[in-house]
Amino acid sequence: MKRLVLFIITTLTFWSANAQLFKGIEHLNQYEPLISEMDAALKSNPVRFSEIYKELRSLHHSKNDETLGTALDVYQGSFMYFQNNLDSAAYYFDRALEQSSKIGQDQIYRTAKIRRIFTDEYKKTKYQMAQEMRAVYIDSYNKRDTINLIYSLNGLGIFYGDMDSVSFALSSFYEALRLADLSANMNEKGFIHNNLGLVKYDLGAKDSAFSDFQQCLKIGIDQDNAMLQAIARQNIGLYYSSIDSNDLAKEQYLLVNKMGQEFGYTLYILSSITNLASLEMTMGNAAASDSLSTLALKIAKEGKVLFTVPTIYYGKAFYKMKSRDFQDALIMLDSAYAYTQYAQFSEVMPPYYHLKFRIYEEMGDHKKALEVYKQKVELSDSLDAIGNEKLLAELQFRYDDEKKERIRSVEQNKLKLQVKQGEVELAQFQQNVLIVVSILSAIIFISLILYFRLKQKSDNLFSHTIANKLEEERARIARDLHDGLGQSMIVLKNKFNNLEIENDKDVMHLNDNFSEVIEEVRSISRSLIPPELKRLGLEKAIQNMMDEIEKSSNYIITAEIDCLKKMNFEETQSIRIYRIIQELCTNSLKHSGASSIKLEALEIENMLELIYQDNGKGLDMDKWKAASNSVGFKSIEQRLKFLKGTAKVDKVKSGFKINIKIPINS
Repeated sequence: MKRLVLFIITTLTFWSANAQLFKGIEHLNQYEPLISEMDAALKSNPVRFSEIYKELRSLHHSKNDETLGTALDVYQGSFMYFQNNLDSAAYYFDRALEQSSKIGQDQIYRTAKIRRIFTDEYKKTKYQMAQEMRAVYIDSYNKRDTINLIYSLNGLGIFYGDMDSVSFALSSFYEALRLADLSANMNEKGFIHNNLGLVKYDLGAKDSAFSDFQQCLKIGIDQDNAMLQAIARQNIGLYYSSIDSNDLAKEQYLLVNKMGQEFGYTLYILSSITNLASLEMTMGNAAASDSLSTLALKIAKEGKVLFTVPTIYYGKAFYKMKSRDFQDALIMLDSAYAYTQYAQFSEVMPPYYHLKFRIYEEMGDHKKALEVYKQKVELSDSLDAIGNEKLLAELQFRYDDEKKERIRSVEQNKLKLQVKQGEVELAQFQQNVLIVVSILSAIIFISLILYFRLKQKSDNLFSHTIANKLEEERARIARDLHDGLGQSMIVLKNKFNNLEIENDKDVMHLNDNFSEVIEEVRSISRSLIPPELKRLGLEKAIQNMMDEIEKSSNYIITAEIDCLKKMNFEETQSIRIYRIIQELCTNSLKHSGASSIKLEALEIENMLELIYQDNGKGLDMDKWKAASNSVGFKSIEQRLKFLKGTAKVDKVKSGFKINIKIPINS
């Protein structure tokens, strides 16, 4: 079920055709508003699209209007692409390329070329496709074709992201955003914000991605663009689901469903129901999920959105298997197989064999399970062979990238030298510890009192040295991030500044864009899970966070959390406890006007009790809960729900105090 959600979102966002596909071609203005309505129905209402397409095709034949006919070929190719019929899509794009070249419609030619590149998605490597897209970008730049500049940069951002070339992907998207601003193409700006957010989401920078999804939603509302609003709300729902805010996620999906019902957009209705089914399955409501999947199946078939049908059947087969209704589960798989011709083979066949193997295994039919498993392995080997060919070409791209930026290797050598020096210092430290321990062992026989005094002194020295080493390690990681990708971007920026470009205004804009990309990379690195949490444990991670707050502000911080050292929390639990305390600290810093913060951790009757308080202006808990934008409180509630914990806000004369209780693992 989860794969279908992501697939629908990706399909909605690959191309940003929304009534601006051929903006600037005056000849096509006579066919408004039919073209605008067909454009809006392209990704959302296949039946309505086909009706308008036939009407415009009749006008093309009756008027012998080759410009209109060529534009319709691009639309029909796009429609076939969204139906996952790549061969037919390529045919229409090739026809549009040939005809637009004959009649001298360069803008249509470049638009058709951009879309033709996407149809080779499963035939060429991302490196080859990126090279072709860059050629269109250069041609669009030379011809001052702004709309296709934006489209080609969007395509480059997608391809670079797929190749894990994050810096190039971000550069492409930010340059596309700049052009969209300059040309007042707000709809395109919204789509690019959404694609940028998806790249950040895949990197794990979910908060930064959430900001881009919100930008997309704001533009969609301002422009009265239903498609932008639906896409943004789908991805905002995905974000809420990832932080266990299931109620907020459900609210977004229901809004998308309402929009689909209001405007008659089949794909919006289908994607929202599918997302709700996935959410119900995640929450353990299997029966509700199956019911929603049945409704989605009906909508997909009636709306002829057939490429989604196999995955919906997989969800139903999984539910039947869990209910131990194995025969019905196999029937669901047979139904899914009948529709695989409408979907991408490499996407739908691996889960088909995997589910079939699981069902036979659950049935205890080990002979058939073995037969299916062999088919699964053969398919995997076949797909791996294709993937290896693509990987070789993409490795070539990365090699070329490294040749262009030789300075990286110099920085890496410096880092290696620093690591070696750190290892030598660590060995010396360990040797010193052994000496101290030996001395303590000898002294213990002389005097018990002296032994405890020396032991305490040694422990203090040990703790102090460990703390220093932790600071050094954090500094090394910071340098790694700064001198690695960040330094490469700075070098690239300096190279750009050394170029001779006549237009000072463009130079200024691009220079600002480089600075934005550099800051965004740094922001992403700060958004990731703190490395101290896994490396040093929960107690040290929290202590480090509060130390950093004290260092970077005028706050007086008190943390009494030693009991956390011996508590056995799983990694996911530790992360949620860490994030709860982080959210409380952030609230104090932003809103309380306090001068001090105190955190105390106690172990009482197999419970962890966290007492957090500040001396600020206090907090009206009812208003905080009722606030429409209270994501902070809702995220705390959801995390406590996962931890099976409780929170109680104490009424105090001044400031804010909250008591949190969490069960300790046995």
